[in-house]
Amino acid sequence: MTPQRVLLVIPPLTQLNTPYPSITYLTGFLQSRGIQAEQADLGIEMVLRLFSTGGLQSIFKQLHNSTSVLPKEAVQMIKAEHRYMEMIEPVITFLQGRSPDLAGRFMQPGVLPQGPRFRGRRTFPRSVSVTDRAKQWATFFLEDLTDLVQATITPHFGLSRYAEHIGRSASSFDQIAAALTEPKSLIDEWLLDVFWNHFHRVQPTLVGLSIPFP
Repeated sequence: MTPQRVLLVIPPLTQLNTPYPSITYLTGFLQSRGIQAEQADLGIEMVLRLFSTGGLQSIFKQLHNSTSVLPKEAVQMIKAEHRYMEMIEPVITFLQGRSPDLAGRFMQPGVLPQGPRFRGRRTFPRSVSVTDRAKQWATFFLEDLTDLVQATITPHFGLSRYAEHIGRSASSFDQIAAALTEPKSLIDEWLLDVFWNHFHRVQPTLVGLSIPFP
């Protein structure tokens, strides 16, 4: 008899700062029963693919080739695309805690490109450390890019509750069915690529979604 192989996945996007515990508990429980179980967080992997030099290159390339009228905020960010691609890897490593020495650099004028998320922000109180200030600015940096993707690539994208509005506002299944027939965005393609990479690696007999409750 072929042993069961189970792949448990967290769909996007649940919690990027800390692992959502359900999938770890379920994987551990199944393994304790002799079932070959593995886990994957599709949200984190897809976001890390987006927030990389290669990911941003793909985003900006698609915007350059777009025939649609882009929002003025998007046009301003396109003008600074080389700075976004230059800083994306340092920002991610800093927020992951792997390069804490970058805090001072990020707070220097002109180092991080500042889009709409930076506007109207109050100055920091003296009690706020340089590290905490840099974390907030790095977060604004990523939120600007998130808004860019949401406004130009796919309206479903967000760093939490991905495409939730489709199901929450639907009075019937028609709206969900219509969304499923839409052409795949670049983000959709990356998400599916991440999933199938895990699927072909594990070759499970069962795939389960660990969906968190609100």
